[in-house]
Amino acid sequence: MIDNQPITLFWDSSSSIEESSLKKISEAGFKIEMASIVHLMEDIALEVGDDKPRVVCLNSSKERRLSESYIQKVKEALGPKTYLILRVERDDVESAIVGVRAGSDDVVCVDAPSNQWRQIASSARMRLLKLESYVFVDELSQKLLALVERVGASDVTALLQGPTGSGKEVLARLIHDFSARRDGPFVAVNCAALPESLAESLLFGHVKGSFTGATKDTEGFFTQADGGTLFLDEIGELQPMLQAKLLRVIQEREVLPVGSARSKRVDVRLVSATNRDLRHLATLGDFREDLYFRLSTFRINVPSLSARPDDILPLANYFIVKHCRETQRFSFEPDALSRLIAHDWPGNVRELENVVQRSIVLAQGEKISSPDLIFDEEKRTSLLDEKPWAVSSSNELEPNHVELADSTGGLQHSVEANEFRIIAETVRKAETKQEAAKLLGISDRTLRYKLAKMRDRGILPKRATG
Repeated sequence: MIDNQPITLFWDSSSSIEESSLKKISEAGFKIEMASIVHLMEDIALEVGDDKPRVVCLNSSKERRLSESYIQKVKEALGPKTYLILRVERDDVESAIVGVRAGSDDVVCVDAPSNQWRQIASSARMRLLKLESYVFVDELSQKLLALVERVGASDVTALLQGPTGSGKEVLARLIHDFSARRDGPFVAVNCAALPESLAESLLFGHVKGSFTGATKDTEGFFTQADGGTLFLDEIGELQPMLQAKLLRVIQEREVLPVGSARSKRVDVRLVSATNRDLRHLATLGDFREDLYFRLSTFRINVPSLSARPDDILPLANYFIVKHCRETQRFSFEPDALSRLIAHDWPGNVRELENVVQRSIVLAQGEKISSPDLIFDEEKRTSLLDEKPWAVSSSNELEPNHVELADSTGGLQHSVEANEFRIIAETVRKAETKQEAAKLLGISDRTLRYKLAKMRDRGILPKRATG
């Protein structure tokens, strides 16, 4: 498990380190340890346990240039948990290319800034934890990570408070992975999605015959999470009756399945999340005050994406990799990067992922430019910012079959034509109709209705089977 101490960075002792670089690397959260490459394997085995990240820095220069085969040999010898950094001179392009080809996890210049070293530290942590959907590059995120590590190491109940889409479930999972329960189950439950008639049974379980359809004994989420962590998302939406039962479970550490007269002991660490002010709800009588205090032994405020701007571009690049097919290699043009940074992201990380997915669909070629970015609140209105397009009567809608609408079409016609264009482009690139609907942010049923409407007008999209 990663602890709160700095990450050990094994530095190739055949190369010295400048005082300025030492300061920046230390500030990023590393503890530098000089090591002979020959004895590096022994040093790692002695100094770092199997569950800690291993970070190694090799230095290549024009006078002492490391070969591709040598870097590959070192990487293989140090094992898959090692995060290998190659440090090169600023104008030594050849060494940088060799490092990338050899599989270095990062190639940095000798004068790399502190924030780049912080990103390396974040990547090393995520390599071990396999949590790439939350980025800890921004200074505020670094502080959040340190706090989550501390909370994870204890066994207290924790309450994550933050806006929708800010990554609360990922952080809950991170708390679990930092804890002594990390080898146990992690069960995530959305309280807002629990059907009122089945919520008690789903949470606490039921016995055979306790209600119509209860044909066998069934474990609830608490029992499923025994020995691990139960994450209750949107806890503020929990029904008042269930709030009382949840309080009892926390106090007694046992559950009473529906229809049973015998309680079952459970050993569960509870982590909750909300985008609401539970303390205020408690003063209004909409949430039990005693439950609030039980849930919030430790409160963690999760910042919005706009509050941690240095995370935006690393996250955007991660989502490109996540959503591209293996044969695709998309990247952002400078104008697109500027818009991503300037946007205030009311939908947070979730909105950023949606924007990246849409940009992949709309991009012409493999370069994503500013016009390819459609933000969530602009999905409808931003279409009016461009010139209106008329829909071709051809039975296949391609970009070169779209023409400018005449002035008699009216606003509604222009908006509808633009909508058809985006639907057609999305359906053409998507593998299935379900994928197309997801990318468009609409239901499968709505997409079927839109496609039927387009067929009525002689517009037949090329793809979307399934």
